[in-house]
Amino acid sequence: MSETREFTLPMELVEPARRVIEANRAAGKKIVVAESCTGGLVTAALTEIPGSSDVFLAGFVTYSN
Repeated sequence: MSETREFTLPMELVEPARRVIEANRAAGKKIVVAESCTGGLVTAALTEIPGSSDVFLAGFVTYSN
């Protein structure tokens, strides 16, 4: 990674998220996630990536006990 930007999440989450964003961008696909136990962590990781909004459409966090 050549960027010096600081991330909120650890790089162990940011780097896989970057690969997901880049792969979906290359494939011309959009991403939507629905989360429960992760509490929005997947969405947070994906949106840490600059420019992810051209691929990431929405994230929903739903939980019921």
